[in-house]
Amino acid sequence: MASQTHFIHVFVILFVSLNLFSLHMVSADQQLVTKVCEENTIEDIEGCLKILSPQASKANNINQLVEVSMKQGAEVAQKTLTVVEELKKKPTSPAALTALQICTEVYSYCVDEFKIVGPELRDDPMSANYDVAIISPEIKRCVDALETARLNAPELVQGNLDLYHYAALGYGMTANL
Repeated sequence: MASQTHFIHVFVILFVSLNLFSLHMVSADQQLVTKVCEENTIEDIEGCLKILSPQASKANNINQLVEVSMKQGAEVAQKTLTVVEELKKKPTSPAALTALQICTEVYSYCVDEFKIVGPELRDDPMSANYDVAIISPEIKRCVDALETARLNAPELVQGNLDLYHYAALGYGMTANL
């Protein structure tokens, strides 16, 4: 009976310790996200919280949070690039095909830029900030091409909005490093 009581005490102590530790980690992670999203360089606080909150547990500091979120941005850009490639295979007008080609270039560029921000951040934060800053004008090229071609592609509109969010987020996070 003594061993059962001892086991229960050890289990309770272990359980309480793990819960307190995990609560502390979640709190610290959320504090990091809140701090980042409330920076004056971040315009869309709600969007920032939505994007970063799921990423927070993967990061212990701002640099890791930038790296994780920029990888996520690259994944989003890659998914949208796949959509663009599929749209190019469908019968469409020459103007729409031209717009899709521009968007292909833009999304390929964005994938590459988002991927290099994290590693570049370690060596040269200003260059990382610049690389994220020039993503938005590239996205605008795709937006303008779609408008010019009058191409109705909701998944590309959403992809462009998502990339704008990730670019703004990356810029905001790297601006003060």
